[in-house]
Amino acid sequence: MAPGALQQRQMISSPSIKPQFNFTFNANENRAGLSSRDEFGNIIHQLTQTDPFPVSGESPPRVIKTHAAIRTEHYLLNTNFDDLDRIRNSMHPRDVENAVNKYSLYVENTVKGLVAGKFAEAQGPNLLNKLYNLMCLATTIRELNSLLRNKFRDCGGTNLLINNCDSNDPRLQYSSARLLVECLDSANLDYVVQHGLVKVMHVVHAFRRQEQSTVVQSKVSTGLLAKLFGHSEGTCMRVIRLQGLDVLLAECQSRDTVTLRNCARALANLSLYGGTEIHHLMVLRHAHAWLFTLAFNVDEIVEYYALLATAVLAADKTIEAAMVKCDTMDLIDRFLATHVPADLVRIDAQVGQVLGQRRRWLQWLVPVLSCDRCAAHTLAAFHFCAEADPACQLRHGEITGTFRTIGAVEPLKKLAGSLNDVASGLAAQALRGIGEQVPRPLSQKVPLWMAEDVLQWAKSTGFEELAERLVDDRIGCVDGNRLLMLNEKRLQEHVGIQNGIMRLRFMRELHKLKQLTDYRCIDPTNLNSFLQSIGPEFSVYTYCMLNAGFDSESIRYITDDELTSKCGITNGIHRSVILNYIKDN
Repeated sequence: MAPGALQQRQMISSPSIKPQFNFTFNANENRAGLSSRDEFGNIIHQLTQTDPFPVSGESPPRVIKTHAAIRTEHYLLNTNFDDLDRIRNSMHPRDVENAVNKYSLYVENTVKGLVAGKFAEAQGPNLLNKLYNLMCLATTIRELNSLLRNKFRDCGGTNLLINNCDSNDPRLQYSSARLLVECLDSANLDYVVQHGLVKVMHVVHAFRRQEQSTVVQSKVSTGLLAKLFGHSEGTCMRVIRLQGLDVLLAECQSRDTVTLRNCARALANLSLYGGTEIHHLMVLRHAHAWLFTLAFNVDEIVEYYALLATAVLAADKTIEAAMVKCDTMDLIDRFLATHVPADLVRIDAQVGQVLGQRRRWLQWLVPVLSCDRCAAHTLAAFHFCAEADPACQLRHGEITGTFRTIGAVEPLKKLAGSLNDVASGLAAQALRGIGEQVPRPLSQKVPLWMAEDVLQWAKSTGFEELAERLVDDRIGCVDGNRLLMLNEKRLQEHVGIQNGIMRLRFMRELHKLKQLTDYRCIDPTNLNSFLQSIGPEFSVYTYCMLNAGFDSESIRYITDDELTSKCGITNGIHRSVILNYIKDN
């Protein structure tokens, strides 16, 4: 041994740094490599590997030895994690394997020492902060990330942090709560919900009640709420009853970006996992109004999560009126006009929180694809399109099976064949990303539709059986013109639909179609724009008025009787609104 190495060995082994406590660390003898102890009982875990890429000019491969010495309090506090940056850049399998062996042992011995109370009391927060730094660095190394969190929980770390949330030591309470946020993967979250929800909510309220609540405390408390609201509907309701939603909305006033990201993400989770009752509670506490403020934030993550929560809430018909009044829905179109799905992949690469969510999270987003609100289902299609992006799949695994399992493929196909150009394009791109066949897109120029277009539209709206009747030559094959002229009476007498509920459903879908139709091919004076200026719902009368010979000029002289007899507008209130609007304008 070289003299310098001997001197260094003597310094490390000096009695002056011998620990003042005595307990046995787990050496994990079954792990790859060799384990031994020095004269003070410190574990030295030696890994040997062969360099697969020898330096040019060297004939035999080099043998590299790495030592992960799992020592005592002194070692645990002074270990740095610089090698994780190199591993993250290269992601070489051997490097990852070495890191797994080294840091799983580090976590095990640190946590077991803390649980056993073997460290000096003042060092508890410092060791927890070291674990926090390690967990943050390991986040982008999937194998290491998962293993360390499992190891942490199995060694009693999650239970330790839950109990520390009740601590009277503010340093210990904060360091424990901050580490808990970082460790709350699916399994740890289940454990917290089952064994320590009240204690965790205690620390959330403790941070909020302080006279001078700090920004770092707000980050932690909102981070905890974001994770808890992403667990289940039952947990969401329990947290709301523990005033978690009130704390969250109070934090929406923050100017800190991380805190606002957590707030927006928590509201998105609450919207997705919460049912109708929770949605009503959100409206009652004006959460939907705060979404409007968050959606104007300059940070893209805050903006996107706020808009996603808005889309989910808007899909709930029981609170639709409240969502329309807060105007946040209008901001979705603005976001979609300035972003493409690749932007979401780029954002996710920066923060690692947007895409690759758990299957259940995506499953709750599927109904939004089929909702009536155009902006809402278009944003949902945008999200699924980003999930299907190859760059996202490389990080988060195969998404094709997930899309099929949660039932997202059929709603995407219906959107891909819809008249909404933006939603149709996004859905088609998502389907191509998972190797699914993309339906032929329908033109918005419905008056020019052929019978096969009518057939495709009927099938996409859930009227497969009726579709065959519409294109039956015996009753007169229905093309775009005839489709736009259909009413309940004709559906019953000519198409043979005797079921009144089915007729109403069909007319509702037909009204949506009429509102989306591009009439410019038969409407040179732009009568449709005039009717839309009265209200979006009045555009359903465009075709019947054009067919009756009226345009934006001659409509000035139309009478109530003509609206009824020639145009077939049976709704008296709508006739009155049209006539009054013509008179006033």
